[in-house]
Amino acid sequence: MKDLTVILLTVNKVPEKWAKFHKEKLLEATGDADIITISKEPMDWGLNLIQEEEPSVINIYKQLLRGAQQATTEYIAVAEDDCLYPKSHFEYRPRDMFAYNHHRWGLLTWEDPVYYFRPRISNSTLIAPRELVVKALEERFRLYPNNSSIRELGRERGTRLSYRNKLDYFYSYEPLVFLSHVYAIDPTEIEQRKQSGKIKAYHIPVWGRAEEIMEKFDD
Repeated sequence: MKDLTVILLTVNKVPEKWAKFHKEKLLEATGDADIITISKEPMDWGLNLIQEEEPSVINIYKQLLRGAQQATTEYIAVAEDDCLYPKSHFEYRPRDMFAYNHHRWGLLTWEDPVYYFRPRISNSTLIAPRELVVKALEERFRLYPNNSSIRELGRERGTRLSYRNKLDYFYSYEPLVFLSHVYAIDPTEIEQRKQSGKIKAYHIPVWGRAEEIMEKFDD
């Protein structure tokens, strides 16, 4: 993993017990990869950058650009504080593309503990060449500095961005788990009206039973 920098984005709102568990699992999965932590509060692991801006969609990509500019490796991967990653996720290397892992199982923290399958593009699963990320985000903020409707890299529909078609996806051998919760910036999560998917499971490889993961997130 020496060619990879993992950029962890957090605003330090998740429960302390979960943050400790998340750190343990992320360090297990990333091995000897470089880590940059970008946080609202100081953190004592990785190269820590402090963000002073309030949480927003635009700020997520501003902080990702900061991290990618600071990194020195050929590839970067995004990690978010409400997503659990297996080692096989970080082993993927795309060619000149923004790649997203579709092997995703979600949990709604306000409902009964049941995983649901959601193979969609999400910033939390991005792996891409570092220089491609830097060039794409620099161009985005030059042409569309205040447009919060532009989201994941590679699918910037209706724009003049030159990197909008460099989109790829993959399935890691083992699954990721992402949690939806009231500490997010998504209104459907804050208001607890986000919907789950139709394919469900009580137990998945690596992560075990859904209720065991949910217990880690309880305040």
